[in-house]
Amino acid sequence: MTQSRWSLETLLVHAGNDIVKTEPYFATSPAIYPSTSFQVSSPELLDQVMEGSVPGFSYARHGNPTVQAFAHAMARLEEAEVGVATASGMAAIDMALYAACLQPGDRLLLSQDLYGASLNLASTIWTQYGIRSVVADFTDLTQVEDALRINHPKAMFFEMISNPLLKVVDMSSIVELAESYGCQVIVDNTFTTPLMVQPGVLGADLVVHSATKYLGGHGDAMGGVVVGKSVYSERLHQYLKLRGAVLGPFEAWLLHRGLKTLAVRFERQCANALDIAESLAASERFERIYYPLLPDHPTHLTARRYFGTMGGAVVTLEIPGGKDGVYQFIKNLHLVGSATTVGDVYTLCLYPLIASHRNQTPEERRTMGITEGTVRIAVGLEDPQDVAHDILQAMK
Repeated sequence: MTQSRWSLETLLVHAGNDIVKTEPYFATSPAIYPSTSFQVSSPELLDQVMEGSVPGFSYARHGNPTVQAFAHAMARLEEAEVGVATASGMAAIDMALYAACLQPGDRLLLSQDLYGASLNLASTIWTQYGIRSVVADFTDLTQVEDALRINHPKAMFFEMISNPLLKVVDMSSIVELAESYGCQVIVDNTFTTPLMVQPGVLGADLVVHSATKYLGGHGDAMGGVVVGKSVYSERLHQYLKLRGAVLGPFEAWLLHRGLKTLAVRFERQCANALDIAESLAASERFERIYYPLLPDHPTHLTARRYFGTMGGAVVTLEIPGGKDGVYQFIKNLHLVGSATTVGDVYTLCLYPLIASHRNQTPEERRTMGITEGTVRIAVGLEDPQDVAHDILQAMK
């Protein structure tokens, strides 16, 4: 069977390994190239490498074999034409907006349910560049179309599953609307990974990941990646050369290693999350449980249509008692840790009010549906009943 016909699970193990092979012998584990520069055999060849007409390496800010191996693997997994790795997920988002060639006076359409820092990036840094942000509820197709018709944005940016209330968008319909209005589509696929959905296959122009999360999976390497159509290749690489948000080779190696176990890790985490969500819902101890595969989730049918039996690895709770109730709940946890991330092998709790969405106004959080009792649980690889028991005892 040729590589083009390999399953996604097989590609996770093998994609990108060929970038760092040295014939006739090569290590089964891809090598790490920590060098900041690379000698080239002739000035003529260096000239070609620097201008990009011949593949190769010259300076680490322009490219590194270890980093390229990881980026190439991600492009394969997302069925994209180009992939470029960055130093963090936020750098990947910034790079994607740069690749969309936004100019002063252009408008950017954002999902109201984006990660708080993504909204902050648009409202601070990109506003200074003269880009006006417009916000809409991406689970409401009428609202999205109205925003497109009235504002004519040059690009839109949304998450396939929102953070933290796990709203799932009807991506195919949104892409169809975007195409009819000439709007570029940028999708954050961090919470879903290519195992749940490949946005580029559904028509997205650019796809971003915080590789720090599920791709790396062990909480020991920070990075990001942007994949997309080849028309964006020049600006994606230009961003790295000019802004220098490059991923280090050691981090790239760890993230690439993480891909090899992504399928077994993420599938287990998703199964655990469903088990935990059902157990907690049955307890009737919470004001509300958010999980896309639960029948009472507002986007349950959309989640089933796009993801089937995988609902992601995050469960969000509404804790009674407001901020004081949440603080006491977190202090009562024994097994579940408290940290501002998702995707690790450990189950971790986050309070959006003081972490992911602390810079949003109370009115903005109310519009999103985030309350003083909203708590996000990023599910790990532990026994799900141990996790559920710890959460329930923390409600005492």
